[in-house]
Amino acid sequence: MRTRQNRGAGLGLALAAISLVAAACGTPSAPELTDPVAILEAAAIQASTAQSVHVDVTADGKLALDLTGTGGGAPIDLADTTASLDLDIAEGAAKATFALPGLLGLRGELIAVDSALYVKTSLTGPLYQRSAFGDAEAPAGASTPDPSAIAEMVTQLREALTRPGIDPVKGDDVPCGSATCYTVTIQLTPEELAALGADTGDLPIPSGLPIPIPDLADQTIDLTLRVAKDTTRLAGLTLSIRGGATGELTAEVTFSKWDEDMTIASPPADQVQPAR
Repeated sequence: MRTRQNRGAGLGLALAAISLVAAACGTPSAPELTDPVAILEAAAIQASTAQSVHVDVTADGKLALDLTGTGGGAPIDLADTTASLDLDIAEGAAKATFALPGLLGLRGELIAVDSALYVKTSLTGPLYQRSAFGDAEAPAGASTPDPSAIAEMVTQLREALTRPGIDPVKGDDVPCGSATCYTVTIQLTPEELAALGADTGDLPIPSGLPIPIPDLADQTIDLTLRVAKDTTRLAGLTLSIRGGATGELTAEVTFSKWDEDMTIASPPADQVQPAR
């Protein structure tokens, strides 16, 4: 009896010791950050080394977009506009689905893999149309999902943070999923945009996402980024563009599944329109 008790006590002490060692040697959480620029730079560093990420987008508002290149456009209702993207950055592949009900009920799927772009929409029929990646034009209202979009955004963000007139402000921490996020807001008036000589390439707005981004020359922009405190991963952003003749856009973008395994394959041959 004494032997069994001693063994049980010994096992308990051993497990307790292992638990204490594991707790002491475990991965520490990221240090608390208070400087908004430091928060964004930490997120940029994490994103610059990412292998993959999942992105969800919702958009609302009304925009007058020149989708035909003729210099004019009727307002498009962006209510219930959604998109979902898988970006395999390491393999240079992407897959997206999108819905833009305000534009003739447009829905579609895009796959970019092995230097080929496959596109099908509710306006073009049930088969994918194949073209060389980079040569194809995305359907109206949707940008081609580019696997380099995250790296491009990181580069733009770093450059933007050093420019006069862009002053990030740290807000209150907020819940984001099971984590807690820093919030950092950047606000730009039309005058500040003009002083920057800004267009969409000069601002820390993700490009390559299937939501329409208007001409920003006379717009006011509010951009709030959410960065997970424990990992300094970019968790989401809220984008508001308003004012001017172009109209208004509000978009919510969430980032998840950073560095998780991802497989993106070309569609089966019988689902691809034969080349003409």
